[in-house]
Amino acid sequence: MSSSTSVTAEPRVTNAQRTLEQRFANPVLRWLLTSPFHRLASRWFVLVSYVGPKSGRRYTFPVAYARDGMDLVVVTPKADSNWWKNFRSPTTCRLWYRGARRAAVGDVAEDESARQLLSTYTSTLPFAARSLGISADSANDGATPEDAAHETLAVVRFSLG
Repeated sequence: MSSSTSVTAEPRVTNAQRTLEQRFANPVLRWLLTSPFHRLASRWFVLVSYVGPKSGRRYTFPVAYARDGMDLVVVTPKADSNWWKNFRSPTTCRLWYRGARRAAVGDVAEDESARQLLSTYTSTLPFAARSLGISADSANDGATPEDAAHETLAVVRFSLG
């Protein structure tokens, strides 16, 4: 992307959108990604499942991903989600990836690694980049998607086991 890219810092998800996501979209994607029909969505979505370190509760939810070699890259707005905080240090988890449950280790990427992974993610998934507020505009404010990784977006790398 060019240097005329802008990224908004405010939350992007309304309460109505969050409710629709939690009550309809996430359950449907969870079912679909673990079913024989997973091919309908597994090209773009993966299920992340981990145990919260404080609660001991298992959390499982779908996220859009991009491939980076043998790793999967997931990007989420820091202001709209908290799950990524559980991966600030390498954390074991399970992924439902392309119809199979796989062991993985997730870790929040920092610095240059986050910039490179965000670039991979946005070039692979332009629809996801737009939903994250990453878009080219006419104003040249100098912000790039790679710069935004540190400010507004959490970039999580999942290494498959």
